Parts: sequence; C-alpha cells; structure tokens
Amino acid sequence: MSRYLSILLVLGLSLTLFGCGDSNPIAPPDNQPHSSGWISSHPVDALASADFADCTGCHGSKLQGNDDAISCYACHAFNTTPPFTIHPATWPNPYINHRGTKSTDTCANCHGSDLLGSLAAPSCFSSDFNGLSCHATGPGLAPHPLDGTYLLSTNHGPEAKLDLTVCQACHGQAGGPGSNPRFNLGIESQGGTGCEACHGINLAHPAKWEGYDGPTFHGIAGNMANACALCHGIDLNGGVGPSCIACHGRNPLN
Repeated sequence: MSRYLSILLVLGLSLTLFGCGDSNPIAPPDNQPHSSGWISSHPVDALASADFADCTGCHGSKLQGNDDAISCYACHAFNTTPPFTIHPATWPNPYINHRGTKSTDTCANCHGSDLLGSLAAPSCFSSDFNGLSCHATGPGLAPHPLDGTYLLSTNHGPEAKLDLTVCQACHGQAGGPGSNPRFNLGIESQGGTGCEACHGINLAHPAKWEGYDGPTFHGIAGNMANACALCHGIDLNGGVGPSCIACHGRNPLN
C-alpha cells in the first residue's frame, strides 16, 4: 500500500508543478529574479497578457508588490495606475524635456544611484545616446550649474555672447545658419520654455545690443559666422533678425 501511495504522491506533485508552469510560462524560477536581460524586454512580455495577468501572480493584483516581488511603481514612479510610462506624462520628448530638472533623485531609480547607467537605462555620463549629445562630464556638471544660479545674466550672459550655438545645443531648436531656431526648450524653473521665458521669442541677446560700446555691444559676440547667422540669415543677409548688411555693408564680419 505504501508503494502505491508513494507513486500517487509523485504523480500529484508532478501535475501540480506542471500546472503552475503552464499557467504562467514566463514566470521566473521559485525564489529567483528575472533573467538579467529581462528588464529591456519586459514591456512586451507584460503587455502580452490581458490586464497584466502574467505579472499580477507575483507582483500583486494591483501591481503594488507582494512579499518579495517589488511594486511595479518602484520603477514607474510617475504613474498611479497603468498604462505605465517611464518618464512623466509631461515629457513627450524626454531628451528635450528633462533639461532644467533640478533633482536627479528620481532619475537614480533607473539610471543607477551614481547615474552611471543600469540594465534599465543608459548612463547620464555618456557622450551620446542614439546619436544625441549627453552629459559626458556628468549631470549637474555640464554644461553649467543646475541650481538656478546660472539664470543670472552675469553668469550665463558672457558665455552666451561668446557662442550662442552652445546654448542652442540644449535650449534651442536644431538648425544652422538661416534656420531661425527658437530657444524655447528646457529650464524647468521657467516653465520649460527655455531662454524665451526671459528673452522673448527670437530675442536671443540683451537690450541695446545694437549699440556701439559698453558690455552689451554686439561687436563682442563670438562665433558670428554661425551664432549670429542663426537668426540673421546665411551670410548675415537677414532672417527673423534684420540684415546686418544694412549697416555693415557687404561684409558684416569685417
């Protein structure tokens, strides 16, 4: 009798294990996390089951965590309910919209405590990501302080005059000479409207910039052939800004 009982117990255990695996084929082994590369593929896996059924078995019916399985909101910190997003809903283009963010505490959830990247997100210290420029020397260190002090004209003014195209890299629309780009990107403390919060639309330089002397004299501008040409047109022949030729003659750069 004991022999038959043992066989029945083994068969019953096998059926039980098979049933669990069959009901959730993507579940990790008992007491083990998902595979190391799973973080990059989990969006597809999660959406493959209706109402996240393959996730709720471990992460709780509301995906708020269950025993050792963490809450999905630990990473999707900007969400209160599905559907999940990685960044705030107000960031339609994270590459642009993250500019001006003062605190990196939430960024560390995915980009690593030191922002050097993780399996979930790239390093913020990369020189580029998907061909887009990043913070090669580190967030908060490049290209200027992010604590609000750089908004003072005495701080950002001289550097902007030296080469406005440097400002364009983060706060302006893309484009070269004659593209008439707006400088309306980033600067969270100014409503995310970029340089236009203070300078207005297509007004990239100080008042009385057309004067002939003093600290606001436009003659001290640097990289004129590229920076001034953004708004004053190719060959400085005019764009959203007036033609420089009207005052300077045929060669405004002399």
